[in-house]
Amino acid sequence: MMQSSLIHMGQRLKQILKQKKIKIVDFAKMAGFTNQIAHYHLRKGDMKRATMERFCGLIGITIEEFVRWNGAMLLTNGKSIHHGNRLQAIIAEKGLNKSKLAGRLNMSRRTMYNLFEKENFSPDELDRVVKGLDTTTDAFLNPGLVQESRNTDSEEMMLLREKYYKLLEEHNQLLKNYALLKDEVMQLKKEMTALRKQLSDKHA
Repeated sequence: MMQSSLIHMGQRLKQILKQKKIKIVDFAKMAGFTNQIAHYHLRKGDMKRATMERFCGLIGITIEEFVRWNGAMLLTNGKSIHHGNRLQAIIAEKGLNKSKLAGRLNMSRRTMYNLFEKENFSPDELDRVVKGLDTTTDAFLNPGLVQESRNTDSEEMMLLREKYYKLLEEHNQLLKNYALLKDEVMQLKKEMTALRKQLSDKHA
């Protein structure tokens, strides 16, 4: 089980759900908790063995499969991604120095160049690569992930917006109530003034 300490549990789970085409909302229903709790588990780097066993049971895989999972990620168009090509694309995209990157990956340039030819990295290679690139397994394996994380942000934004509108409504209601009370106070003042005048007129 050494491998499990090297992987981000939540991201691995997210990756497997994605490949099995299980929506997070459906996974949450299967596990019997809310979307927020599902997202919380997907953000966590670590996971209790009992929790992992339960999740693996729900999505129909073994713990060993979970730990070793690095199946070539299927892109939305159904084609699998070539790990070596993806690595080269990221190096070009970020304009990285290959010698420095090889140092960060803790391997020789020759070994790194060999990776460019590989269709699938081993879990250890994948781990080294994502750490060296300062990215996540999910982002490496799925070029469309940036878009997805934006969608997640927009979900959070929607929740914040709902909260904001709710507070705005409450605020407006309070303002209305305040205006009504102010009117009532003004009315009472007028009545008091009128009563005082009546009283003073009687005494006069």
